[in-house]
Amino acid sequence: MATLSGRVLIAGGDPALDAVVELHNSGGDVVDQVQVDSTGRYRFHLSEGVWSLRSWDPHGHRAVGQASLALDDEVTLDLSLETASAT
Repeated sequence: MATLSGRVLIAGGDPALDAVVELHNSGGDVVDQVQVDSTGRYRFHLSEGVWSLRSWDPHGHRAVGQASLALDDEVTLDLSLETASAT
């Protein structure tokens, strides 16, 4: 089992206390979703493979990340929320 964890930060480095982190498998399916803790931290215990993260907060900020995990890895991936661009 591998661990993927980190912090969700807003521009300037402050923790995003009201952010959500969504976990996607290599096929793009949503596997799990967590609210960050009081310090902006999240943690997932996962099997090996490629995992993608999407994070957002209620203020319109967004972030994405990806990690490749091997058995027993402990990977830290911090996400920096940015204002979503208008399309």
